[in-house]
Amino acid sequence: MNKITIKDIAKMLSVSVSTVSRALADHPDISDETKTRVKEVAQKFNYLPNLHARFFRKKNTRMIALILPEFNRFFIPDLIKGIQQYADVQGYKLIIFQSGNQYETEAEIIKYCLSWVVEGVLISLSDDTGSLDHLKILKDSKIPVVLLDKVMTSKEYPTVTIDGFDAAYTATSAILQRGRKNILGVFGHENLSITKDRFKGFIAALEDHGVPETEHAYLKIRNIQHARSLLTEKTSCTHYDGLFFMTDELLVHGMNHFLKMGFQIPKDLSIVAISDGTSPHFLFPPVSHIFHSGYQIGKSACQLLIHHIQDEDLEVRHLLEGTNLIDLGSI
Repeated sequence: MNKITIKDIAKMLSVSVSTVSRALADHPDISDETKTRVKEVAQKFNYLPNLHARFFRKKNTRMIALILPEFNRFFIPDLIKGIQQYADVQGYKLIIFQSGNQYETEAEIIKYCLSWVVEGVLISLSDDTGSLDHLKILKDSKIPVVLLDKVMTSKEYPTVTIDGFDAAYTATSAILQRGRKNILGVFGHENLSITKDRFKGFIAALEDHGVPETEHAYLKIRNIQHARSLLTEKTSCTHYDGLFFMTDELLVHGMNHFLKMGFQIPKDLSIVAISDGTSPHFLFPPVSHIFHSGYQIGKSACQLLIHHIQDEDLEVRHLLEGTNLIDLGSI
């Protein structure tokens, strides 16, 4: 169903357009009964007032929205930079929102974007997001959506990320090839496609190198507080000689935990992470990593979104940006 209008609501209730408009604005001349009827229909059909249209009576707003799960010093600054620079060149303005890693907040932001008539939406999903149902109101309104970095694979929405399976497989294999046997993999929220893909790559590397299934060790983390408690529980009585972290954030918190326990890197532990390359150089010792460019993912996602804005019949594509192993001596 296309985006519902005030005229549609007026027709459903057999009242005038001005009555609907004033009811939604809580005008004192409109009875409480009429206000309730109007608001119930508006809520039922996900009606959102076009706030932007009060100022611009045209569809071409040249605005795109970016919805992020959080702001951090890992990966996100370069991601934003890639999007911002490409958008500027193409004459688009960028609005940035943060969901706080909460699905409900993410859904509310999407409704807000719709009310402001953004021409397209870039979204990196929250850890709390279990489906893409909340994107349907954008699709129904013919507003293109591109998922980037933290994505869920879908036939309906384009995605830009990396080959998580290959990145995790390469990282884990690099540790195993140094003769390490007891490797712990540390992963993010299991809802996300990137976690699933990287986990599969980790397990595949263990299997291909002959590590028995009974010796497969891994953690799936909901948030950083959860990470601290799980790491303490999982590592209190077990000796690992290799660590794989699927993100920068998990690397920083996890590596610090093992250093406090007295482990020396790489003497006692080999470590590899998937990273945009910033934090591994600031850690001591520096950490070997599978490099992927936040800037390039952002730029490619923005480029893809603008292509879909300009051509609504463009086929859905799933882009994978390249990665490579940077050995800084921690393996």
